[in-house]
Amino acid sequence: MFFEVKNFQALRRAMKRLSEYLEESDIPEENVFDSKLVVSELVGNVLRHSDGVASLEGEIQGEFIELKVHSSVCFCPPDESRCPDVLSESGRGLFIVDNVCAERTFTEDGCIRVRIRISGRAEISGENRESGKGGKDEGGAGSV
Repeated sequence: MFFEVKNFQALRRAMKRLSEYLEESDIPEENVFDSKLVVSELVGNVLRHSDGVASLEGEIQGEFIELKVHSSVCFCPPDESRCPDVLSESGRGLFIVDNVCAERTFTEDGCIRVRIRISGRAEISGENRESGKGGKDEGGAGSV
C-alpha cells in the first residue's frame, strides 16, 4: 500500500486504510495497533517538524509488517533512541517506535524502514535475519 500524506487529516485516512487492510489480512489486533502507533509517530513527526509531505508504504513480508516513511525534506534520525523522561518532548516518539518494532533502519534514499513482528506467525527457516533495535522481538521478513 502507498499513501501520500500532506496533513493530519490525510494521516488519519491512511491509518484507517492500513488498519482495514491488516485486519482483512488476519493480522492480530495488537499488531494493527502497533502499526498505527508507529505510523502516527513517524509520519506525524514529518508533518510537525519538517513542513514537508510524507509518503508511507506498507506491506506484509512473511512474519513482519514492514513500514517505510519518506519525507520530502531530508531527515536522518539518530541510530539510538533515548528518552530521558516520560514527559520529555524530544526523543519520546522514536523511543516508542524502537520499543514496538523489531527493527528500524534508515535507507540510502532517505527512508525510515521499520519492521513489526506479527504475533503468532512461525519463523520462516533459512531466511537471512538482521538483529533488531530494541523492540518486542528480533528476526526475519512480508507486504501491505
